[in-house]
Amino acid sequence: MPITTNGSADRAMTTLQEIEKAIQALPLAEQMRLYHDLPQLMGRTTEDLDWQHAGLKAFFQDDAPDAAASNSL
Repeated sequence: MPITTNGSADRAMTTLQEIEKAIQALPLAEQMRLYHDLPQLMGRTTEDLDWQHAGLKAFFQDDAPDAAASNSL
């Protein structure tokens, strides 16, 4: 691992990358179980995450009339 001034951030990124690889290596059934259980593992409810997703989508929605074309992408 390269030496940097922010070692904890590098370790966190390495850990995140390891977690991503581990999830990708899981069989589909286990990935789906993790997808279902992840909100609770993060201390959130599925409803909280749904509201967060809707709020973020609305926040980045441009209401300008000339933006209609890009909003539909």
